[in-house]
Amino acid sequence: MHRTTWVEFNSKALRHNAAAVRRLAPSAAILAMVKANGYGHGADWVAKQLHNMVDGFAVARFSEALNLRGSQAQKRILLLGTELNGEQLQECARHHLDVVIHDIDTAKELANTSLAEPITVWLKMNTGMNRLGMSASEFAQAHKLLASKSTVAAIHHMSHFSDAETADHSTTALQYQRLTSLSHSLGDVPISMANSAAIIVHPQTQLDWVRPGIMLYGDDPSSSLPAGSDLQSVMTFKAKVLAVRDLEAGDAVGYNRRWQSTGKSRIATIAAGYADGYPRQAPDGTPVLINGARASLAGRVSMDLMTVDVSHLPTVKAGDVATLWGEQLPAAEVGQHCNTISYELFTRITERVERIYL
Repeated sequence: MHRTTWVEFNSKALRHNAAAVRRLAPSAAILAMVKANGYGHGADWVAKQLHNMVDGFAVARFSEALNLRGSQAQKRILLLGTELNGEQLQECARHHLDVVIHDIDTAKELANTSLAEPITVWLKMNTGMNRLGMSASEFAQAHKLLASKSTVAAIHHMSHFSDAETADHSTTALQYQRLTSLSHSLGDVPISMANSAAIIVHPQTQLDWVRPGIMLYGDDPSSSLPAGSDLQSVMTFKAKVLAVRDLEAGDAVGYNRRWQSTGKSRIATIAAGYADGYPRQAPDGTPVLINGARASLAGRVSMDLMTVDVSHLPTVKAGDVATLWGEQLPAAEVGQHCNTISYELFTRITERVERIYL
C-alpha cells in the first residue's frame, strides 16, 4: 500500500486509559469527552471502544451529538454549552440528548417549550471560569423554574474548573465550594465538576460524574499521576523519510534558510507538513523519532515536508519511518517545543492524513 503520512490509533491504549480513570474515580460515573471528533481520534471509534467502560459521552455541537447517536443508540449523550432555542430543544428531546443549560434565558425557553418527551438538563454555574454559566442567583432561579416542569426528566448541576492543573489549589477549592454549597441548598442533585486534571489532582471534586477528556487520549495535564496510573499514547503520527542528503558547513535548509549547517551534516526530508497538521511554528530542535532514535527538526516546516538533522544517525535512509508524536514521543513534549498543547496537536490532523485503527 502506498502510504507516506498516517496516524495510528491504539484501542488497547485507549481502554487502558479509561481503566485508569475508573481506578482514580471508582465511585463516580464517567462522562467521556468525545467532542472535536474524539479529540481528533474519531468520535465513533472512541465511543465504540469505550461503550462498556463509561457511562456516557459529551460533545460540543449538535451535529456531533447527532452523528454519535447513530452509533450509540442507547448511551447517554450530553450536548455541552451551545445555542439552544425552542426548536433545537425539541430536536434534542427527539434524539434523547441531555443538554447543558448555561443561561437563564434558555432555562425559560425550555420551561415554555412543549417536548415530545422529557429531557435531562445539566445546569451550569459560572464559578470563576467566566466563559459560560449562570451566576449563583440565576442558577438557583433556573433550578427552581425547571424542577417542577414535566418536560424535565432530571436535573444535574455542573461547573468547570479554570486552574485544576496548577500547583496553587486555592482557586479550585473556591470554585468547588461555590457550586457544591449552592447545589446542596437546592436538594439532592447529581453534581459534575472534575475534568482530567481534577480527577488526578483533586479527588475530592469527583462527586457524582467525572468528565475525563485529554487523559483518555494519553496525556496527563497535571504531570502528577500517582505511581501505577500511567497513561498510554492512543495516537501516533507517522511519516516516511523521502530523502537523505549530505550538507557542508554553511549550507542551509528550507524556506528563509533558518537552519544552517555548522559542519558536515545529514538532513532527512520527511513527508509531513502543516497541511497534514504538523505545527508550522515548530522551532529547530523539536524532537522527532526515526527508527526509534531521536533526531531534531532543522529548518522551517513547509506545507508538505519537514527536515530533520540526522547527522548522528548514519543508517537513516529513504523509506524509514519517522514518529512525529505518540508512542515513545509524547505529544505534550512536542507541544511544549511549539508553544502549544497536545489538545491542539491532536485536533489539527487534517483529512488527507490516513487513519489506521489498530
